[in-house]
Amino acid sequence: MKSILTIPLLFLISIFCCAQTEDFDSLIVSFGPRVGPFYQDSIHVPLIYRGKEFNINLADSSLGFKTKSIVIGSPNSDGSFPLSYSVIYKEHIVSLFEPGSFTCLRLSDFSRNTQFEVSLNKHKFKAFWLIDEKLYGLSKGRFWHLDSMDKWVRTKGLPLKANSKSHLCENNDYIVYGDCNGEWGGTVYFYNRRTKETYFTEATCANTVTEANGGFNVLSKLGHGGGSTELKHVPNPTELPNVKDFKRKRKTVEALGYADSSNHAVKIFDYYWIQMFSRFNWEGKDLYLVHWQERTFLAEIKGNDFIIVDPLFNSDLYTHNPITKKYSTGEVLINLDHYGTGGEREVSLVVIKGKEMIKIDWNNKH
Repeated sequence: MKSILTIPLLFLISIFCCAQTEDFDSLIVSFGPRVGPFYQDSIHVPLIYRGKEFNINLADSSLGFKTKSIVIGSPNSDGSFPLSYSVIYKEHIVSLFEPGSFTCLRLSDFSRNTQFEVSLNKHKFKAFWLIDEKLYGLSKGRFWHLDSMDKWVRTKGLPLKANSKSHLCENNDYIVYGDCNGEWGGTVYFYNRRTKETYFTEATCANTVTEANGGFNVLSKLGHGGGSTELKHVPNPTELPNVKDFKRKRKTVEALGYADSSNHAVKIFDYYWIQMFSRFNWEGKDLYLVHWQERTFLAEIKGNDFIIVDPLFNSDLYTHNPITKKYSTGEVLINLDHYGTGGEREVSLVVIKGKEMIKIDWNNKH
């Protein structure tokens, strides 16, 4: 059942809410039968697909995520998309729009907090980041950070490109960021905060980086061709090549990551004909946002078996360069772009709070 709620703010919020928990019926129907080299003639539940590299099965029951979709118009009513990927900060979703001003939505009900916006909009920013739970912004070529009194203070430059989607995660030792050259590869960088040295390896293209076993796990995906996805473990970034040793004299479309011949990063898995947009831990389970056969769903991985644990929005939700972060307050935020809709800008985001998954679309339902 679909209901619409319009909230009279400076811009409109339309909420399309599926209050009930979805089951697997619609997902099964969408999978088969189909004709083609990667499809089966029929589906024998719980088996959805059996292949040489991986299998796909249904769980006995779904996790029961409640889903909700919200459409929010850009604050300047021009239909534009955010300049930077949104973040969660002080119980708000903070986004940056033309001409460089912040918009703040309360995480509790997604209403707009214009008073909070006034405190942030003292400068016009080109990009911003959330690092160490502090807001950092780039304005007129200078870096600033927001202090405990919500005042912008000049700060030293960050080891990031002026593209907010490059920032993947950080801890006390490293700031991790990346870049993506599409079919020509991608790179994930590990900036050592103590030595100021930066190390790198190939990741085409990194969307989720988490700490694991004293190092980092890097999840990557590429939509080129039939799609692919990879999870690798980096035990110790300092064992990777140093960026300063690989300065190129001429520009090339090939990613720097391909220059890593250290063999230090260890592949956990590497699949073709399937994409994973996100990885996050929820109630002790490692869950993946998986795209396969024009459907996006939530799955666990056991060996080479993908176990579908929730159909989520029962849709063909697609993104090119997503980023996932889990916050200290427990929420998970997945930033989604789509080249055909907003170029390289964020067009949607997914917020996971407890057992609720809320998808926010900017301007139109995507």
